Amino acid sequence: MTHDLKTSLDDLAEAEYAGAPLSTVDIGRARAEGRRRMLTARLAPIGGGVAVVAACALVVNGLGGTSPAKPGSSPQQTSAAAGHTFTGTDPLTAPAKFGWLPDGFQTSARMAGADYGYSVTASAKLHAATGILAADAYNVVLLKWAAEPPLAAGQSKAPASVTGSSNAYYLVTAGDTPSIPSEVGLTWQTASGSWFSLTGNLQPRSDLKAQLLKIADSVRAEDTAVAMPIHIEGMPADVTLGETNLNDPLTVGSGGFTAGMSYHSGNAGPGTGRYFSITVAPTGQKDPDPVHADPNLAAKPGIPVQKAVPTPNTCKDSEGLHICVQDDPAQSGPDPLASVGGAQGLLDRITSLGTNRANWTTRVVN
Repeated sequence: MTHDLKTSLDDLAEAEYAGAPLSTVDIGRARAEGRRRMLTARLAPIGGGVAVVAACALVVNGLGGTSPAKPGSSPQQTSAAAGHTFTGTDPLTAPAKFGWLPDGFQTSARMAGADYGYSVTASAKLHAATGILAADAYNVVLLKWAAEPPLAAGQSKAPASVTGSSNAYYLVTAGDTPSIPSEVGLTWQTASGSWFSLTGNLQPRSDLKAQLLKIADSVRAEDTAVAMPIHIEGMPADVTLGETNLNDPLTVGSGGFTAGMSYHSGNAGPGTGRYFSITVAPTGQKDPDPVHADPNLAAKPGIPVQKAVPTPNTCKDSEGLHICVQDDPAQSGPDPLASVGGAQGLLDRITSLGTNRANWTTRVVN
């Protein structure tokens, strides 16, 4: 995720009625669709990873620029992935797994890191021709919290009972008008003391609470290392993970994937220091977002679009993956990549593991 992308997500989280996040659905859809998406923006300032919805849609933006790798790069970056033995740690840990999802849904994204928290998203399939929802919902987002999340403006609690939890409630967000109904989420405390919340960009339905409860009852609260399609041998010292994500599949029903990691210098906390990021996608993969595919959509009535400002990319194609390092020289402060030779130096330390998930690793960063 680029520094500019991070800034745009932070701005979205801080302004409840700022421009809505980039959407994978038709931008001409009514304000009601935007109203449902604003639930994620409301929760983000109170410690959440709910910006995952925006990040999943935007991370592919960072994959467009190309800057060829220098000749004479190390053999590690172009050798076959199979047979590699790595040491290192995994920056992406999923906080839970879905046991049951409505028909047409599957787990599609995982996010971890101090900037936007820990979350798992399940999505439904879109109509390929129009981008309109093929199911009666778009996605559900499961967030993990260290403590009970406070109520945002316009939210209230209603009693609920989640299997294995002694403290659970529905979270109701009042609708703006009679034509835009209230939104319902579900929040509960686990036996270990942590908290989960479940929200969804769901069409109004009489059994919404029952659907959320059935999903929650099936959730298995277990931290799981998620395999990634690259290995980095020699990350710079004194950098802190801000956010990492894997969107797989990128579009339910159409496949594809993207992965990204964002780091910043120092350890003073989110929003501090100078950021750099790494983005990965299959070589030649097209952006499924209709906003990107058709710039004229931005001029249509509906939800305003905020595009991230392009950031210089240093990229290479290796073993079927397009890998980019983004380090905006306009940022203030010392470059955290200077010790490894800048963006190109870090890129040279990245081994592609290809598109075959059997070759991916949980030993991502050494």
